[in-house]
Amino acid sequence: MTLTLESRIDAARRNDTHAAWCGARRCLIAADVDKTVVAQGSPNERSEFLTRVAPKLVVAAQHGTNLAVLTGNSMDALCDRFLRWLIQHLCFTGNLNLLSQFHFFSNLGGIYAHFPRDGYSASDFPGQQGNREHDPVAIYDSLTHDGPSGRAIRPHFLDASHIERCGISSEDVNAISEILTDVSDWYYTSLVDKKTNLARLYELEKIQDDSRNFIKPHFELRAVQYGLEPYRQATVQITFKPVLSFRHAKAGHGEGLVAKDVRTQVARRIQQDLDRCGLRYFIARCGGTSSIDITLEKVDKAYALEFLIDRLNLQGASRLGEKFGANTIYFGDEVVSGGGNDYAVTRIPGLLVFAVNSDRNLVPFLSSVFVPSTTVHGPSATADVLEDYNRCANELSHLIDPQQPGKTVIDALKEKVFSSRIKQKIEQLHNHHHSARDWETLHALVTLMCRKDPGAKEWLAMLADEMGRVMALIAAQRLPLQSAIGASHPDHHQSS
Repeated sequence: MTLTLESRIDAARRNDTHAAWCGARRCLIAADVDKTVVAQGSPNERSEFLTRVAPKLVVAAQHGTNLAVLTGNSMDALCDRFLRWLIQHLCFTGNLNLLSQFHFFSNLGGIYAHFPRDGYSASDFPGQQGNREHDPVAIYDSLTHDGPSGRAIRPHFLDASHIERCGISSEDVNAISEILTDVSDWYYTSLVDKKTNLARLYELEKIQDDSRNFIKPHFELRAVQYGLEPYRQATVQITFKPVLSFRHAKAGHGEGLVAKDVRTQVARRIQQDLDRCGLRYFIARCGGTSSIDITLEKVDKAYALEFLIDRLNLQGASRLGEKFGANTIYFGDEVVSGGGNDYAVTRIPGLLVFAVNSDRNLVPFLSSVFVPSTTVHGPSATADVLEDYNRCANELSHLIDPQQPGKTVIDALKEKVFSSRIKQKIEQLHNHHHSARDWETLHALVTLMCRKDPGAKEWLAMLADEMGRVMALIAAQRLPLQSAIGASHPDHHQSS
């Protein structure tokens, strides 16, 4: 018997199948790790994650949301902190079954791991599935092992085909290693020669040892084991560090050094050497605080996120005017044009990026990038948006609209976030002087938005796309930065 839409809605309400109807299963929440969901450097980073962020991630997963973390760091760092703590929280709350809704990327996205529901069973762990008596240490040890570069997710949980598409051949590893050895000598000599001048701009002790001698950069091969026994091994990233960057700048100099710092010059030198040696399909990118990462040019967080969206079939419906990343949101603390590894995801059409940077002045003015708060940043800002997302999921699960059966929680979140900001900004308009031309322009846009005919909507979409292209061009040319979208308002509330 074929059920009508009304009967399906009634059945969903009777059975309380929230995830099936609130639109969360068509949503993906992705995030960087350090300083985005975990307060890296804080003495209380574990407790802050377990009390502030983890509960909201779990609630989102309970609604059926897909979740992913993408880090430019090693798998060892991902496992020893985020994965370990996530397992602890899932065990404590009796939600270990939700682990299958999390997806893990490390080394800038070249390594992908997932724990499918049928990949492990309750018999693999102490206690019963869903029981609070789970031993998180035993579970963590069952899912990870000591790999070639530290703690790693067990090889059979890694996507072998993805690693092989992102891996660096042994011949190329050797050639890149020679280049980095030469660059290390050149860079170290340059530091010593320019020490006095550099000391005016940078806190040099950040890259010095206890004797105040410069630390000579070294490179690490981020190797990983994957597949079934006998395991195969691959390198997806070579990291060169420590290198002086704008993150080490003295107070008042950081913004002026973005994309003009010492690290940018070193990365440019590495890239020139790669190109000269016939390795132009590799790219040298500025990584975290003091590193430069060498990977295949295609390997970055955008590549990883596009792969996952496609794997989970979460693309927007193009025939309805939705863009590829319409069902995904991303959180990052390094959304900085020319100087942050989260910036790459801004090229995914339709993806909304929440920039939780502490240095908000460096966030580029792009229509796809939104600063969620001017008072909090990092994990606290991420947690506030996650709380809004979960609130939208709850509202949709009880207010099913037969006219919008395909509406997702991310749709509802975008409506809430943008409509709230627009109302605030309209209230501010009367406090500033605007010309007749300004009001005429605003009137045209509002008129188009209020019209119901498809043509008006298409005009608005075209204008938004064109504005996005202009913003991207300005950011790419590193012209003087405009304040990011959302950065010009006082916060109107603080989530509990």
